[in-house]
This record gives sequence, structure tokens and C-alpha cells, in this order.
Amino acid sequence: MRKCFRYLFQYAILIVFGYFIYQTAFRREDPPVHDRAAWTQRDGFVALSYGGITIDERVHSLVTKERLREQLAALAKAGYETVTTADLVDFYTKNKPLPEKALYLMFEGGRKDSVLFSQPVLTGVGFNAALYLYGDHLTGWNRFFVRQNELRKIADNPFWDVGAMGFHSELINQTPSGGYAYYLTERLAAAPGRPEESLEAFGVRVAEDFTLARTSIETLGKVTPQGYVFMPANTLGGSLPEALARPNAEALAANFPLAFTRIGETYNSRDVDPRRLTRLQVGPDWSAERLLLEIESRQPRSRYMDFTQTVRQGLWQTTLGELTALGDTLALTPPAGKDGFARLRGTEGFENFTVQLKAMPPEGDGAALVYLRYRDFESFLRIRVTAQRVTVQEKTGPSLNTIFQYALPLDHAGSVALDACVKGNRLLLSVDGKAVANYPIPLTAETRRGSLALGASDEGDAAPQAAGFSEMRLATFPPRWISAPNIADVPLGDARTLTAVVLPTDSLEADPLRDAAALITAAAGGVEVHLDLSGQDPAVVEEALARVADAPAGLVFSKLLRGFVLTLGKPEDLGRLIQAATKLKAKGYSVALRVEAAAVPRLLEADLGLAPDWLLFDMPPPADDTATTALENRFDRSRMLYRAASQAGSATVSYEVKG
Repeated sequence: MRKCFRYLFQYAILIVFGYFIYQTAFRREDPPVHDRAAWTQRDGFVALSYGGITIDERVHSLVTKERLREQLAALAKAGYETVTTADLVDFYTKNKPLPEKALYLMFEGGRKDSVLFSQPVLTGVGFNAALYLYGDHLTGWNRFFVRQNELRKIADNPFWDVGAMGFHSELINQTPSGGYAYYLTERLAAAPGRPEESLEAFGVRVAEDFTLARTSIETLGKVTPQGYVFMPANTLGGSLPEALARPNAEALAANFPLAFTRIGETYNSRDVDPRRLTRLQVGPDWSAERLLLEIESRQPRSRYMDFTQTVRQGLWQTTLGELTALGDTLALTPPAGKDGFARLRGTEGFENFTVQLKAMPPEGDGAALVYLRYRDFESFLRIRVTAQRVTVQEKTGPSLNTIFQYALPLDHAGSVALDACVKGNRLLLSVDGKAVANYPIPLTAETRRGSLALGASDEGDAAPQAAGFSEMRLATFPPRWISAPNIADVPLGDARTLTAVVLPTDSLEADPLRDAAALITAAAGGVEVHLDLSGQDPAVVEEALARVADAPAGLVFSKLLRGFVLTLGKPEDLGRLIQAATKLKAKGYSVALRVEAAAVPRLLEADLGLAPDWLLFDMPPPADDTATTALENRFDRSRMLYRAASQAGSATVSYEVKG
């Protein structure tokens, strides 16, 4: 009888295996459609992850096939379009666009049921997905996972990409009490009579595992995996000690252009490290409506109206400490010995924005921290408020630099009112209603975009107290340029949301000392200055650069001048135009290209070497959005400015983003 049951069991396995092969290889479904020529979005994408799929309603740890069908159908109805791993690599390395609502679907673990049960769902909605697996499962004994003879068929299937989760799946340093570690996160513990693994040996083992993770898929699947999932999440670039993180990061960079190292968030902006991406793991009990709400709560926003409701709405990602709403105040209590930290969801990629709030530091030596443009723990701009002073700090890499300090009055008590405007590479700051810096505080290019976050520091107290934040207002504003014959024509008194001004190039010659003073005035408002070379031969670029250096106020010009405006002229000038732009960029200048309506077709046909930082169109935006699709597919639409209507008799011309 037992023998009969064994045969029946083996026969059932063969049937399931045959169905699996049929689903992934022999069915001829229409492949997913990717209309890449119509993609125009360069802000970011949503990543969703599933651990496995089941058809058994009694299995509560996995998403059921029917629930997956409901979720993907809801995502498709909401306008989401899936992208491939190669699309994401091009997005980060080549500035290629994505669909308006870009979605990256992931199935982690390399389980056969992930492919078996999700394949018909994917084909039904026209989505594609990526299967992430361990290399040692491909040749292992466990038929629960995808194996080598199935991998090639999946790799050839247009609905699937294949990515890696490492090679060795087994846990290490297991103890009788239940302790363990993942293969890449600890040195091997000392065996009886043997020493603990050295850091050097750990580095060799890590490098070997990353290489095997890639080559095992290359050899058996005949495809090079471009994506990697680091396990466990939130360790690499987070809790993993630097001595162990460094060899992991180096080996990762040597083998994979893309990696998901974090969970909890779903949105990845264009400014994040492509090897520190995040994904949202879908709960097995989530309805389609719940999934859409979870995604929406993490999407970028441009304005926050009522901060007292943001805690209840789940808009804060609190990674250290506890954030609570006490009336109209947000209180962040840090853990003992560490800084509290809470990032505001939806602010990823913030570039130009204003924020007003009142900060109350903990008593004694504690500090309230306001992070501006936070990317990760190695890249941020922040304002540190203590009972004695306000400090502006910037971090790019391992070093934290103080770039500005303001001492509070000796009789100051209570909260500190901050009013900050961040635009371009400048910070305008007022404290308690007073502009505390004569000029905008200069910032590095590395901190040009990022999230808003709050922090609390009270490390000297065994029972840390909370930092308070109240009367918070936050809003972004788009780039806005003004072209004027003279700096006196520019309304610099109302320049808080003005980002750049374009002046004639003869500013260098007519009255350089006057215009140097004008540049200083513009810089005091955080306004970048570009000199207009449009309509002139590209060869004059060299002359203009020489005049910048030789002008009586050349030092001021070279420090405060942000860039130049060129023109897309005759077709025969294109080569020289590209050379001129290349020279300017090599000198550290920004390049804007002025384009007339008649020159738009020529712009689209131009060599790909023409890559200006900005496009200034001397025409209003077309009423039909489809008319700009080809332009926005090739160029960054957030850097495309259109001529705005001018008041009669005005000497200035404004340029603004579409819509």
C-alpha cells in the first residue's frame, strides 16, 4: 500500500512539473507590450514583492492566486504598467524614461509556485515580473524551487526576468538556542579548535558568493541577471557594520547594476542609489483596495496641508524612536544612545521647496533635527537646533560638515521658528523671523534632491526626551526662469520661488563692476545666473569663457555664474554646438538650449550627443499633450521650460514648466 501511495505521489509531481513546463515554455501567449517610445516619466517607480503564490485558501502565509488576480487587475485599471529589469537599469544609467505609473513586480525565493500560479494571471493583464532565486537551489535536491532545466525556459519567457538573491541559501552560525545569521552578514563562528573567520577570509567568501550568484544563472539560464535582492533586508546600508558592509557593497557593484536592499517602502526615485532600492512586500491578507492605498500613501507629493494628521495616515517611516502626535505637535522620542529618525513619505526627490516649522529640542544638550534632501545615511542636508544655536550640516560620504552656525540670543527660550527655502544648490534660512545669513548658504551638487525627515538627539540622557515639531508647512515649487536685458528689470525682491535669470553676454563688457554687483544681488536671493549666448556662433563660447576670466570682476563672475544659454541654430552648426556645450560642462557650467518652434523637429533629429541641462522653448506649451511626447521621451520634461505670456510693455520673458 505504501508503495502504491509513493507511486501516486511521484506521478502527481510529474503532472505538476509537466504543467509547469507547459505554462512557462510551450504556451504561446501574446507577450507584454512596452511602448517605450511613448514613455516620458523620469521621476521614479513602484516596486512590489511577493514571497509565493498558492491555490489553497487554507494557506494563510501566502497570497492566493485569486487574490493576486484581483490585485494585478486593480493595478492595471489604476494605470500601472510593468517594466523590466533592463528598463530600470537604463533608467538609472542612461536617464531613459519610464511609463507614467511604472511598476516593477518581483517574486522572491525562486519558488515554482510563484511561476506556476502567477503565469496565467500575468498573461491575463499583460504584466511581466522578475523571479529572484538562490543559485544553489538550481542544482539542489529540493524540487520545490526552480531548477536548472526549468530556468532556461523561464529566462526565454517574455513575461519573466531572472534575478539573484545570492548563491548560498543556507543559514550560518546556527546555535542550539535558535540563533542564526544569513550567509553574507556575519563572519563564520569559531568551530571547536578553530578560530573565527578573519575579515580577509570573509571578504573572499562574500566576493565568491556574489560571483557564483551571477555565473550560476548565466551558465544554466544563458542570461545575465541584472537585479539582486540582498538578504536580510535593511541590513546592507543600514544595520550591517561597516567592516562587513564594505566587502558586500564592493562585490555587489562588481556583479550587479541594480539591487534591492530595503523593504517597507514602495517608491524609488531617480536620485536613490540603484543598489539601495526598496520594495513593498505584499501582505497575504491584503485586498486590492488595501494594496492601492498602501502604494498611494507612499507616492510623491508636492504639498502637505495638515501635519497633525500625518501620523494617523501612516505618512512617516520611523526607523529609530517613536513618533507621536500631541495636539498640533509631533513629538519624536529617540531610543537610548541613538538619534531618533522619521522620514516623511512622498517627499522623495524634493528639489526646490519651502518648509516652515517650530522646533523644540530636548532639554539640556539635546537637539531637534530637520533633514532636508535626505537620500541615505551618507547623503543629506540638515538643520540642527539646540537650546544654544542653529547649525546647518551637510553630509556627502563618511564626513559630516558644518557649513553654517547661528548662535541664539542668550535670553532665548522655548521653540525655534525655522523658515527654509531650498532651491538649486542654495539654502535660504530665517530663524525666528530673522534672515541669519547675508547670502544663501551654498550646497554641494551631491545633495541636490532628497526627502524631508525629522530627527531627535538626546544621547547623553539615559531616559531620552522627545524633540517637538509644530506649525509645519511644506510645499514644493517648479523651476522658473526670467530672461531680462538688465538685472534691474528682474523683480529680485520677490525672488523666493525664482530659480534662474538669463542676462545678455555683454554684461561682461558694458559695465562689469555693476553687473558683478548684480550677480551678487541675484545670488543673495538664491537665483542662479546664466549668460545668453543664443543667436551667436558656437565659436564665441571660448571668447566668453576668456572674458569671464579676464573681466575686472572675473572672480565674482566665475564664482556666481551658473551657466550659459546657447541656440539650436543651423543644421551645419550642430557639431560645433555639441563641442561648445561639452566645453562648458567640462568647466562646470550648466548649459541651456534655446529652441524656437520651427527648430523642434531638428531638435528631435539631432545627434544624441546633444544633451543640454535645460531646454528653453520660445513658445507656449502645446494644448495637446501628445504633441510633446517625442520630446519628453528623449529629454527630461522637468528640465523643459516654455515661454509664458508676458505683460504688455514688459522687458522680461518668463519660462515655466508645462502645466
